[in-house]
Amino acid sequence: MSIKLIPDTPYRKIFLFGLLVQIIAAWFSVGYNHSDEHFQVLEFCNYKLGLSPAAALPWEFGAQCRPALQPFIAYCVCKLLMLPGMYNPFWAAFLLRLGMGALTWVVTCRIVSLMLPTFATEKGRRVFTWCSFLLWFVPYVGVRFSAENCAGVLFFLAISLLLNVNEYVSVKRGMRLLFAGLLLGFTLFLRLQMAFAFLGLGLWLILYSKWRISDWLLIIVAGMAAIGMGVLTDHWLYGDWVFTPYNYYYVNIVQHKAANFGTSPWWEYFILFIDYAVPPISIILLPLFLYGVWKKPRHLFTWTSVAFIAGHCLIAHKEMRFLLPMSMAFIYLVCSAVDVLSARYDCKKGFRSALSLVAGLNIVLLAIKILTPAHEAVNYFKFVYNYAQKQPTTLISYKNSPYSPIGLEMNFYKPASLQTFVANNTEDITGVLSQSKNRSVLFLNPEIHQLPLITPFAKENIYCILPDWPVININDWESRSYIWSIYKLQ
Repeated sequence: MSIKLIPDTPYRKIFLFGLLVQIIAAWFSVGYNHSDEHFQVLEFCNYKLGLSPAAALPWEFGAQCRPALQPFIAYCVCKLLMLPGMYNPFWAAFLLRLGMGALTWVVTCRIVSLMLPTFATEKGRRVFTWCSFLLWFVPYVGVRFSAENCAGVLFFLAISLLLNVNEYVSVKRGMRLLFAGLLLGFTLFLRLQMAFAFLGLGLWLILYSKWRISDWLLIIVAGMAAIGMGVLTDHWLYGDWVFTPYNYYYVNIVQHKAANFGTSPWWEYFILFIDYAVPPISIILLPLFLYGVWKKPRHLFTWTSVAFIAGHCLIAHKEMRFLLPMSMAFIYLVCSAVDVLSARYDCKKGFRSALSLVAGLNIVLLAIKILTPAHEAVNYFKFVYNYAQKQPTTLISYKNSPYSPIGLEMNFYKPASLQTFVANNTEDITGVLSQSKNRSVLFLNPEIHQLPLITPFAKENIYCILPDWPVININDWESRSYIWSIYKLQ
């Protein structure tokens, strides 16, 4: 059976709308979901570009435990922009998000096309298609150029090649196995924890695939070749012949470095999911997933997701982002449960009301996630970057530098000509102004409303991501957000 990228109607419009939403998310969702997405990719890239020192990089650089594949891709994108003199870090980051979103969309199209025939009801097929593209966190996660998202997308692209490989013979079969092997090799190199999913995949293939020995050899050789290419990129980044997956395992598991960031009992992921996936949606999704696993015990997605989740439950340090690589399998199993239940209860008013409630809340959350920054500070960095390109600029901040949100310097978004200064009082600001006769001086106000320490100066509010409307600070949300104001001082 050949797989069309975009099936015929009525699903064609959903697929195309999903692509549009990914593009919108790539444009607006600036910044990062977790600091690793920035500091261990873009800052490593910036170091290789010669724009930041090694001393400014996180501890993982010294431990040589982070794969260089993603920094290498980011480096290539930046170099391509530099060739015609068009380099801008914000454009580079956007292209990485856009490319990741496009790849996520392509893989989702393939998975949905493969899985649609397994649904018994029209409602099940429609819910699965909508959720695969438009469940509230899908586009937001889909544009993230993070290790978790990259590994998950490559893994399911390999799955899409392997699921129907028995329908091909000779050269086409061999090419699919080789390409799938390369993808799986890159997956494991990028994210060592994907080994848990590999365990489920391997056991399922042994029991159900009936592969020949030559098939296994092709996929293993291709996987080893991908790992070899990963080692070459590690040498490019670190300057030594290292094997980062082993270093990652040794530092985090043997030396218990990961446990220093917190430990949790095995059941913690269930609690985290209820919180992060937003009640009441999460309260509905979790039992549906468990029901889908129970109803599809022999399905590949059941084997891979259960093995993956069980493995992560055994690791002491837990974060919800670690489970994101299994999003496509999770959505399929949830929608499989909906498929079974809709065949039984579709005529029940309570069942239809529950689906309508979830759909309405999902639309609100989806709009928020695709239209707002992943990290608000990046929009301020962009304004300062463009401003500093036009004239020599000094940026004063209060007590803490905006470019050091977690104690590490964000050099990727900082223009080389920008001078930064941290002030603690009005006298500090006066000193900077007196020494900046030929420079424009900006003050980054850490609140929406101006601080008293800049009262004595002539000033102009030149940027804030929120309009100048009255703000209701319910539960002191301002202090937990990056909603700043930038003033030009004289």
